[in-house]
Amino acid sequence: MPRYASFGRLDSQLIDDGDTAFAVLNQRLRPDQLKPGEVAVSQNGRMDVDGSWQTRKGYRNVFAAIANGAGALVLNDASPPVLPLTLNDAAAVAIYGTCLYSDQSVANTEYIVLATTSKAILVKTSNTSVSYSITYPAGQTVDSSCEVIQAFNYLFVFRDGKVAFQWDGSSLTGSPVFTLVDNGNYTQPLVYDTAGNTAIVNGVVTVTESGHNILVGDSVIVSDAGTTNLNPLTEYRVYAKTLTTFLFKADASDITGARITVGKRQSIGLGFTHMPAPPWATYHQRRLWMPFNYSMAGTSGTPTIVSRNVSDELIASDILDQNTYDQIDNQFKIASGSSDFIVGLHPFSEDALVVFARNSIHLIRGVGGDLQNSSVQEVTREVGAVARKSIIQIGNQILFLSDNGVYSVNFEDLYNLRGASVPMSEPINPIMARINKNYAAGAIGVYHDNRYYLAVPLDASTVNNAVIVFNLLNNGWESLDVINSIQWNIIGFVRSGAGTVNRLHTVSKEGGIHVIDEAGVNANDYVDNLCLSLSAGGTITQLSIDSVLTTRQYTYSTLDRKRFNSYELHIESAANIQSDANLSVEVENPDSSVVLGSVLSVFGKAVPSAEDVSIRSRIGNKRGYGAQFTVAPSQGRPKIRAVKITGALQNGSTSSAE
Repeated sequence: MPRYASFGRLDSQLIDDGDTAFAVLNQRLRPDQLKPGEVAVSQNGRMDVDGSWQTRKGYRNVFAAIANGAGALVLNDASPPVLPLTLNDAAAVAIYGTCLYSDQSVANTEYIVLATTSKAILVKTSNTSVSYSITYPAGQTVDSSCEVIQAFNYLFVFRDGKVAFQWDGSSLTGSPVFTLVDNGNYTQPLVYDTAGNTAIVNGVVTVTESGHNILVGDSVIVSDAGTTNLNPLTEYRVYAKTLTTFLFKADASDITGARITVGKRQSIGLGFTHMPAPPWATYHQRRLWMPFNYSMAGTSGTPTIVSRNVSDELIASDILDQNTYDQIDNQFKIASGSSDFIVGLHPFSEDALVVFARNSIHLIRGVGGDLQNSSVQEVTREVGAVARKSIIQIGNQILFLSDNGVYSVNFEDLYNLRGASVPMSEPINPIMARINKNYAAGAIGVYHDNRYYLAVPLDASTVNNAVIVFNLLNNGWESLDVINSIQWNIIGFVRSGAGTVNRLHTVSKEGGIHVIDEAGVNANDYVDNLCLSLSAGGTITQLSIDSVLTTRQYTYSTLDRKRFNSYELHIESAANIQSDANLSVEVENPDSSVVLGSVLSVFGKAVPSAEDVSIRSRIGNKRGYGAQFTVAPSQGRPKIRAVKITGALQNGSTSSAE
């Protein structure tokens, strides 16, 4: 705004305050305590490394909600994708688990797995109109939250207190079916020692035994080498088999007609057990690690599963063997108190596994080899994890949600969590306080595009209805993302990377798959295109993105009263769409709010696409201690580059203000 060339003794000189960059969100401090670059409110926004703030891109639905109704799964190989594809399946009324599945037989082919009531649906990430289904074993269903992972080239579905499902990764065409993992009483492995059962040619050992139960990938031990020069008590990995033979490689001399005694490892003490019906498992160092909450006995197919009334013990599978668990060598007691229980596990290095309990953290060292040499160390009892799926590793850091907020620690810092560390979520403590603690265990975290996304249930919500975003490049929180619908929920994040594009997907309980924060220049960037309908047809709902930026409070670094005279706003439109926004100023002591109108009303038109403008206008000499500037975009994805508020000190009044 115009200024006088000179000022008299009684004139109030105009002074400026503002920001030319926006970097992080801070709601812990008062607005007048914030530093340049910090903002008081950032809803549905992103802060770029160039210092600009911009409305986030829209959530784009790529797979419609699973709907009630007659009919069955339809496989559509159309190209380009048809959006959305709806699965009308009377049994598939909810999604209880999800993960990414990579087809090992086809390069750059990935699927998002949706675990429904009666089957798992695999949706191709590169063409979401292509879907397949894998039915569960006869008489088996999923009716509550489950864990779905890929390990050993198998796809597993873990059900708390029930026998897990497994699928061997064979062809998706036809009618693929899950099977139950081995269950019931564990039978001691057979030992094979038929006369003349062994021939060795060029380092390949062929053992001939009719009716053997050895599988490719199994480890076998030669307990008696006979006339061969095989090493007794050495484990060998089977790489091929037929109905009557199995083969492994060894550094041994050629021989035919030899007799050896060979078989899988035999148990000692308590013996082996089958997979103990875990609620979830973690894959690390070619083993499955899981809570040891149940005992497995009885008949295969109709096992007896009994709670052990223990919640702080782990058990690990044998290497590359999901069906064998040693109750002596592979069992770990995480002793930290009778009220504590294991929440989650996270591999930290090749040789270490971090165990997050509810009120403590532990470290298992030496998990890269023979587990007899492993050791358990308590790290701290001062903090634990609330939500298993919030535990994410980013580089050398592990992030997780605790009662005190989100922590970010590296390997050495694990030993510094004894009550002295400040959580990384301290700047957004008011938002963290809104998390519904009764349902916080369902919070989900993921790392994507240099950001940590944490889906949480806010306020009275029982589902994850909001996402808090941490920007690792700016080293600060940048947004609270919300969707303008009470139906919105997130049960899982899935990252895909097939081809050349990395994408982050959300999965809703109804089966909707959405791509978030994806680059592009089309109408889907500026609105949320969500599939929220549960009726047949999967109707897409288009919702506006309610984004808001509120700056820090500008006080000109003095407690004196001011008169706020004018403002200047630097704003830029995204490509291919013009921008508009509603503007206001909030003044404190005395309190008032000044509606400044819209960019359209002040500038005379919306900001043209791919153009930037500098808007100047008056505030009206509003009197107060400090002022904040609020931008609420109403069209497009405007980029806010700078804000300035001009005012003058007013020292004449001795009256109080509120």
